[in-house]
Amino acid sequence: MQLKRFGNMKATAISLLLYLVCSSVLGQNLFSDPPEDWRKLDRGMSLTLVIPSFMTSPHSNMSHLLVQNGYPPIPRGSLNYGLGLAYRIKKFEIGTDFSVGSQVSTNYDQRSEILRRPMTVNLFLNYHLFRKGSFTFYPILGLSMTDTNLIASKQSSVTDVNSLLENPGTSVNLQHFSGGLLTGFGVALAEHWVESTGIFRLKFAYRVPFGKGYGWESFFANIEPSSPLDNFPYFFIQFEMGVLANWKKGDPWMDKF
Repeated sequence: MQLKRFGNMKATAISLLLYLVCSSVLGQNLFSDPPEDWRKLDRGMSLTLVIPSFMTSPHSNMSHLLVQNGYPPIPRGSLNYGLGLAYRIKKFEIGTDFSVGSQVSTNYDQRSEILRRPMTVNLFLNYHLFRKGSFTFYPILGLSMTDTNLIASKQSSVTDVNSLLENPGTSVNLQHFSGGLLTGFGVALAEHWVESTGIFRLKFAYRVPFGKGYGWESFFANIEPSSPLDNFPYFFIQFEMGVLANWKKGDPWMDKF
């Protein structure tokens, strides 16, 4: 049931992404010719909403221990939401985006559940390789870091608060850090020849993890020596929409940028 529900959620998210991209394409003259002097605005800055970022990765090594102890496994995919900020110098664009998620998976037979809350930060460099009117294609290279909070809980037979506080054995709180090299490509719709405009982005990327992985940790117990290692390589599809400001170097208000 959980897998079916997740599959429906993924299909809905991908359909929404395609709908938004098609709507944005139809709403603009994609292959219109910009003014001859449009390259004068050789600087730009954008602020976008990440709505959403769909990430999928192989099964976690922690999942085996979770299932063995009556918990559901960590889901392979998740939807995350956040913000992005980028600064462009001619065809080069540097920036960052971060996204957070909250995902609950339940094992009804064992009366247990897990709550996963990942926070991912990406630092990236884009190169605007191809432009045609409002359309831009660019490869992506960057760094990606994820901090995951995992809370595993089981039903307790305790019936009063005092006993629960004396023996808080119903939940386990774990942390995990992972990172890797981000490679991929993106497409964008934006009018770079006007001072202020909207922007739509769609990114496809894969994270190549660093090393064999990092162990899970607890703030309340020393479990690192026996903890399984996870590196969470993942593929993501990310949609962004926001605002873009363009200017020419030497403009009085942005002379130093």
